[in-house]
Formats: sequence, C-alpha cells, structure tokens
Amino acid sequence: MKILIIGAGAVGFNLAKQLSKEGHDISVIEKSHELVKRISEKLDVSVVSGSASSLAVLGEAGIKDTDMVLAVTNSDEINMVVCMIAHHYGVKTKIARIRSPEFSDEQPVMHQNGFHIDHVVNPEKITVDSILNIIGTPGATYVADFTEGDILLRGFNVPDDAPIAGKKLSELKEVESTDSFLIVAIQRNDEMVIPTGETKILPHDTIFVLVAKAALPYFLPMVNRRADEVEKVVIYGVNRASIELAKKLEAQKIQVTMIESDSEKTQQAATVLDKTVILQGNALDIDLLKEASIDIADFFVAVSENEQANILSALLAKRLGAKKAIVLTVDPAFVPIINSLGMDTVINPRLITVGSILQHIRRGHTLSVVKFQQSDAEAIELVAVEGSKIVGKPLREIPFPQGSILGAIVREGAMQIPAGNTIINPDERVIVFALPHAVEKVQSLFISKKDRT
Repeated sequence: MKILIIGAGAVGFNLAKQLSKEGHDISVIEKSHELVKRISEKLDVSVVSGSASSLAVLGEAGIKDTDMVLAVTNSDEINMVVCMIAHHYGVKTKIARIRSPEFSDEQPVMHQNGFHIDHVVNPEKITVDSILNIIGTPGATYVADFTEGDILLRGFNVPDDAPIAGKKLSELKEVESTDSFLIVAIQRNDEMVIPTGETKILPHDTIFVLVAKAALPYFLPMVNRRADEVEKVVIYGVNRASIELAKKLEAQKIQVTMIESDSEKTQQAATVLDKTVILQGNALDIDLLKEASIDIADFFVAVSENEQANILSALLAKRLGAKKAIVLTVDPAFVPIINSLGMDTVINPRLITVGSILQHIRRGHTLSVVKFQQSDAEAIELVAVEGSKIVGKPLREIPFPQGSILGAIVREGAMQIPAGNTIINPDERVIVFALPHAVEKVQSLFISKKDRT
C-alpha cells in the first residue's frame, strides 16, 4: 500500500518506521529541516521537505497515486486541510490526528461537512481515558481496552507480598477464575518475555494480563493485597486534558486538587470546575504540595507541558507521601528513563496515538492495536475471517510463530482462554500478544485466501 504521512514528529516518525518495516511504500512530508534530516538518515522512506498545504509539495510526494493519507502534524487545521485535498485527489482513506474536543471518531460531521476524514484520532481523549483507567484499577501500571470493552489488558508490578509472587503459571490453574484471565507477557528488567506454564512469577516483575471485565475484581487481590479506594488526586498542570480529567474525577466523587503556576490558566480552570481546589504556584514548592495535602493523595498526576517539571514534581510528591505517581511525557525516548526512576505509570500520548492509527491500516480484519511503551511488542485484536489459516483447525495444528501467544477468544459474547484443541470459528474476535518479530506472521494467519491473492 502507498501511504503518505504528513508530519515527521514522534507520531509520524514511529508510523513511518513501523509501516516501512511491514512492507508499505511510505512517503513523508515535513517542513522542519531538522526532522527531515533525522528521518532521512534513520529510515528508508521517501521524504519531501515543505508545507503539506502546498499542492506542489503534495504532488511531489505522489498524492495522486496514494492509497492512504495519515495527517499527524501538530496543527489540527493543516491535518484537516490535507484530508480535504486528499479527497479531491481520490485518496481512499484519510486519517487525521485532531486535538479539538469538538471532533471525535464517532461523529459523521467530519464527512458531512466536507472534511472527508475517515478516522479521527484524538490524543487528549486517549490520554484522559488511559489515566482514568489507571486510577480505576487498583495497582495497575498499564491499561488498554479492546473495542467493546469486555476484555481488558492490564499491567501490574508484582509486590513482594503478592499472592502470585513465586508461583508458576501452571499453579494458577488451580484458581477458580483462571478461565477468565491469562498472563500473556512478563517484563523482567529490560526483557519482555512470553511465559509458559513453567514460568515463575517473581517479585518486581511487571505482568501483562488479559482479563474479562467482569472478572477483574476477582483477579486484583492476586496482585494487590491492599486495594484501597481512591479518594484524592492531585493534578499538576492546567490544560484541556487535565480539565477534562478533573471533571470526570469530580463526577466520581473523588477529591481533586490542581496546581498551576500560570494565573490565566488557573482562572480558566476555576470557571469550568465546580469542586476542584485550584492552587496557583510551583509544583516543586514543598509548602504548596503540603497545602495540597499531598501526604494523603492516592495519585499525583503530572501532565504539565514542562516534562522536566513533571518528572521532578512526581518524585517530590512520592517522597512527601503520595501513594502513586502518573507522569505524562510527549517524548517516547523518555519513557524507559522515567520508568527507571521509580514512577508508577508513564503515559506517552504519541505512542498510544500510533497504536490507534495502526488498527486502521493493518491487513486483515484488525479491530485494535495496543503498542507497549518499553518495547515494540503489540497486543492485537483481530476478527477470524472465513478462509483464513486460523479458522477451522485445532490451534495445536496452526503454525503460530515463536514470540506470540493467542490470549483470548470472544465466543458468544464471553471471553474464553484457548487450549490446544480449541477450534476458532469464522467471525470470532481473537486477541493475540506478539513480540516485534512475530507481528507480521501473526497477521498472515488472519488473512483470507481472497486477500492473500
């Protein structure tokens, strides 16, 4: 497929890197000379320097022969204009990253009003949803939901006193609810591994679990003996995402305090938030943090535009008694560094955005893609179509690639953990976890004979 990517920032760069590895013909438009140089040196893709709103630049990038446009610059307006132009050139699929809360993927207004955008990806909405899911799942450090929300992917750091610490996965089969969850991956130090029945769960491992939504309350005590209810959250930074987060926390009857140094932003927040306490000042001020009652905070959420201040304030908040810290970083390269500092959760909207876009590109019937922030591993939700290799045979007879695991099947609306004699039927949803080298081979199992030709 010929794909034109508009913007070579973190999102555009990672999309170009992933999609070129998957064999697509990639062209990129970028006006920053520095970013043009970076992507030209590191990736084997075609790069055009210039403004994407220029018809000449779009023509040079080959828009007339393009199958898909991914408009992922930092400007909503440019992304929308590019999709409108692409429509007039006959480009089949247009995807845009748009931050404005007025637009969402569910709204047909993007087509009806002449914007001709097939899919809108809103990073701020994704960020808020991720933080809410973390706060709503005691002990979780990583969260992702699949299309219909009935199967969840959750990551947990295993404490020393966790009931599952020291146990082999085969021993967990004795637990009654084990047919409602499956540990699909373990992050141990810097290595992501797919476990077997003989793999022992060690303290300080990070485990990634597929679990039925209804079974989550029964699974949580296995990793978190003290699942306290969240009563207080302190947020550092006022912006659209943090205001939306505060609104939703207020609706859940959670006490919220916001810290922001800019007086105009604090006034803006005060006009739209009813119950949130808003403090003007520096989140690195110990006295201000004490005034915010940081010592009884269940979560400190650092989402300001200053990455260094986010990291330092979160470290300080934890030192002063905050139970958990969530840190937002826009630079994907910072994710492993921040994790190494002992932060509970690091959220990178750009990497999450890449996963949201990939689901619309992948061959086969891909419903969703979850990319892991510390590796290129993926959890992929697919539909098993008639005529694909995955359908109609016991799983033990299917050549699943090493470095992957079929984690769950949705059958008649319920999650099932597959076994060797399980046969997948047409149109059933399947969730697969795969390390980077196995992703393409996994996808090939879900492509029908018609699509393979």
